Parts: sequence; structure tokens; C-alpha cells
Amino acid sequence: MRTGVISPQDWGLPVATQAGDIYLDGLGITVSDLHLRIDGCLHQWLPSHFNNAVGAFHGFYGARDKHLEPPQTVNLIAPWLLLAACDREQDASLLEIARRAADWFYNRFVVSHPMSVVIGGVRESLPDGDLWTKFAAEFVLLACGLHRRTGDAEALTRARQSAGFLIQSARHQFAPRYDTRAGEWRTNGWQSFGRAVEAFLELADITGEAHWQAHALAWGEFGLTLQAGDGGFYLIDDDYFNTDIAADELRALVFLYERTQQQRFLTAAERFADWLLARQREDGAWPLTIDRDGNVVVPTVGPGDVPNIAVALLRLHAVTDRPDLLDAAQLALRYCLGVQITPDGGHPYADDPHVLWGFWSWDPYYDYTVSGDQATHHIRGFMFLLDYLGVKKL
Repeated sequence: MRTGVISPQDWGLPVATQAGDIYLDGLGITVSDLHLRIDGCLHQWLPSHFNNAVGAFHGFYGARDKHLEPPQTVNLIAPWLLLAACDREQDASLLEIARRAADWFYNRFVVSHPMSVVIGGVRESLPDGDLWTKFAAEFVLLACGLHRRTGDAEALTRARQSAGFLIQSARHQFAPRYDTRAGEWRTNGWQSFGRAVEAFLELADITGEAHWQAHALAWGEFGLTLQAGDGGFYLIDDDYFNTDIAADELRALVFLYERTQQQRFLTAAERFADWLLARQREDGAWPLTIDRDGNVVVPTVGPGDVPNIAVALLRLHAVTDRPDLLDAAQLALRYCLGVQITPDGGHPYADDPHVLWGFWSWDPYYDYTVSGDQATHHIRGFMFLLDYLGVKKL
């Protein structure tokens, strides 16, 4: 299987052709019903959040006050869903929307001034938020995804540019962020080595240039030093586990094992997967934050993280064939079905077209918001499972 994070077709999986009436035991739903949920989100909910005049997706939508936030960082992730959908539907109009959203994001959040030593860095907010490696790596993945599907040379140039920011981060003790106000690299924060590994591997595949894989390996080596004795990764200030920085780390370790056949990467991946499975709730989700002493700090679920972890477990299952990994991935995605707002699901605000077929940002309900990045992870999770099961004939 190929490496990649945006689409099951990036893994080399064909689009599944299972009959619509096949019942997916792990999800408790038929294939046709799952397609209905995918199509409702992609073709009804997502367009209602795109501002065509601006060329970008709105931020969070608050159902209580019916407020659409102005476009913001959601445009880094929401285009991924369009790229994945284009792989399935071969609809060039989806690529055009993805390109417009990516352009809007680049022009506002990516440092592009030629005199900057942190060129390619990606801001967490406007106008002068800190630059984070996790966002820069995600932009590399988005730009590479556009280049793969359109051949756009500018997209590849932008990917190389943000990869350069990751190289500078590694030179500064793999610092996760650059403080724009102080003009200094900071070693505390959200340490997402997994996204950097994925970004460099994607560039290695697209360009055929070996040095990108060497950078990926360096970040992977660094990641191994961060694994705790219990197998977990406490990547916020070296103290807290958070579901937002779990899936990419697990997936990156698997990718590096596949590329190098070095057992230590697979061992680390399985140890982390075992840690995750031991802490998976009965409903399939994970609490948002856990500290090094095993205390659940934030029991709320950030639902967009759950399907992302499920996809990483699928990739590890492809290597190990461990049935418990597949079971955990399906249980996680079964949970995801419950946080999608469907016409007959009993959810509040389901009569609002900006809500229907979307996914709640928090569980339990906190602010009654939905957003494009949450939906992107959920729907792509369903796509990955469908195509993976189709190949495995499970």
C-alpha cells in the first residue's frame, strides 16, 4: 500500500463496489445508508458552508444563534474532503473549490515574504499568530494533494516552501512553534512529529527526491524519543495526551516501518495502539486529554479526532492483521455515526440546513457548533473504512 492521508485512493485502494444492502456489522448500518450519510454531508451540508463570493469556507457555525463565522483556518482541512470526493466521483468542480479554499488560506495564513527566515510557516490565527509545525505540515499535505490531482506546479512550490519551515524547526530542537512576537523558536507546545513525517514522505513520493525521506526519518527518530514507558505519547508540553495529536503519530510510525522495515517503528506503533485500545471507551471514543499519571483531564470528546484515529488503526491492521485493531477502528467509526446530525437522529437543530448532515464539534454538546474540518475527518473516515473493507472482503 502507498502512504498518504487524504484519500483511500492515496493508499492505492480502489473505490469500494459493495452492494448497497450489505450490512456492515462493525458499524451497524448498511452500505447504502452509509453512502446516504456521506452524500448528505458532501453535497448538502458542505456547500452551505462555502462562501462562493469569497472563495473560502466559513468557520464554525453556531446553531443557537445561527451565526456563520467568517472564513478562517478551516480552509486548511476542509479541502481534503473535496479531494477525496473527487477521487471517488471524478468531478473536476470539486477540485476547483478545493483550489480556491487553499489559495484563500495560503494568501492569509502562510508566511511568503522572501526575506523571512520562517518562510512557509503557517499562522494559528490572524493577523500575527504563532507559526506551528503541525499546521505547516498539513499545508504541505494539502498542496501535495492538489498537485497530485491537478499537476499544478505552484502547489508543489508551496509544498516545498512549507516543508522548508519544518526543516528549520528540526534545526531548532524540533520546536513545534515559532513565536512571531518574540522572534524565537519555542520548544513547548503541541509537538506533532507525525504530521511532519507524513508531509516529508508525501514530498518524497511526488518528487522522487531521497532527501525528503531522510527528513521524515529524522522526525521519526525524534518521535521515538517522545514515547513514554507506558507506550503513550504525551505531546502537549511533554505532559498531556490529546486526541488531536494521536492519529498522525500512529500512522507515521507505521509508514516509517513500511518504508524502512525497521522493527523499532512497528514496535512503537503497536505499543501506542495498545495504549489507545486500553483507553477506548465502550462507545468507541476517547477522552480529549489524559495526563502522564493516567488522569482524564478533559472527558469531553473532540469528535473529529476519533475517525482520524480509526483510520490510523486501519493502516496498522493492514500491516499486522490484528483483529483487535480492526474492531477498535470500526467501533470508533460507529461512534461517529452518532454525532452526525441526521433527519431522524433526534439531534437538536436538525431542521437547520447549516446543521443537517454535519457533525457536532464536541460531545457532549458544548456550544452547538459544526465546522468543515470536523466533517472532513468523519466522512473521510467512512470512505477509508468502506474501501478498506472492500479490498479485505470483510
